[in-house]
Amino acid sequence: MSRDMLEFNEDLETSADYLRKAIPLMVQRGIPPTPYNYALWYAHVQGLNPELSRELLAEFPVSGSYSAKKSESLFFKYFIKNYLPNNPKAQNLLVSLVAQLARAVARNLAGSQQYGDSLREARQILEQASDPALIQETLSQLLADTRAVEGMHQEFQGELQSARDEVELLKQELARTQQRALVDALTNIPNRRAFDHALLRALQDPEAPTCLLLLDLDHFKQCNDTFGHLMGDRVLQITGQLLAGLRDEQVFVARYGGEEFAIIVEGRLERAVALAEQVRKQVSAIRFRQKPPASGVGTVTTSIGVVEARAHERPEELIERADRALYRAKSAGRDRVEVGETPAAD
Repeated sequence: MSRDMLEFNEDLETSADYLRKAIPLMVQRGIPPTPYNYALWYAHVQGLNPELSRELLAEFPVSGSYSAKKSESLFFKYFIKNYLPNNPKAQNLLVSLVAQLARAVARNLAGSQQYGDSLREARQILEQASDPALIQETLSQLLADTRAVEGMHQEFQGELQSARDEVELLKQELARTQQRALVDALTNIPNRRAFDHALLRALQDPEAPTCLLLLDLDHFKQCNDTFGHLMGDRVLQITGQLLAGLRDEQVFVARYGGEEFAIIVEGRLERAVALAEQVRKQVSAIRFRQKPPASGVGTVTTSIGVVEARAHERPEELIERADRALYRAKSAGRDRVEVGETPAAD
């Protein structure tokens, strides 16, 4: 199913018409008039989600077929789930948390209302009673009700503490989900999505110098063909580890895609070029050997394009200039650093 949101943008007259159509369908099937049931059947007569309609009619075809559990499940699937993070564990934690709090609040509210009724009834009796036995009985009952409410509130506090624990678990799971979404699984360094965010942040201050390095491993397809894809993956992992060692507050590294990597340097072009030469030499020093019975020794080199951002330059423009510099490095023989146009060229 698509994760598109169900929307209700009708005018008042159309909404009223949908409601007039939905209510008889609910009455025919004995569907309780709860908010989530209204939402499901309103969406059905709205007719914008055929999958919801098919499933709703299949689950509740006639009177007597209603199931609160099934209805809540459909409401979660077609409404709530679209607003939750795309992570089953986080979704389940959040739904469990909401259900737990809803039950706890409902019990606490019902108990408070009953206690209020008991207080009003006791006051009326005590205002009119003259029989000591009746007064004693009323006070005893009031004391029992008070103790019951105290127990209920203690239970409620326990529910809240349990909910706080679940919130903490949910926060941890969401943090792990976000981390996984921004890290390349093979090299364990930031991925293209994280790079896009980092570059956008780096370019927000036009007064702060920013440089971009694009790296491409030379003849990587030949490496895969000769030594196998497992060795190719190992080369990418080693390159990722090498780049990870360069990270600091002013250097951001990422796997850009395939055998391409990117480095964002918060500093002038001279520093970025020096870093690019350091990376080129370190990569060219990598050696890998085939396992027996083969005995080949492999090497890897990289071509690098380096550019410094111009004032108010957009990310895609900077990437395009770095890519052109990288292409020149490839065309000039590979295993080299090529510097793109300087900011003064603007």
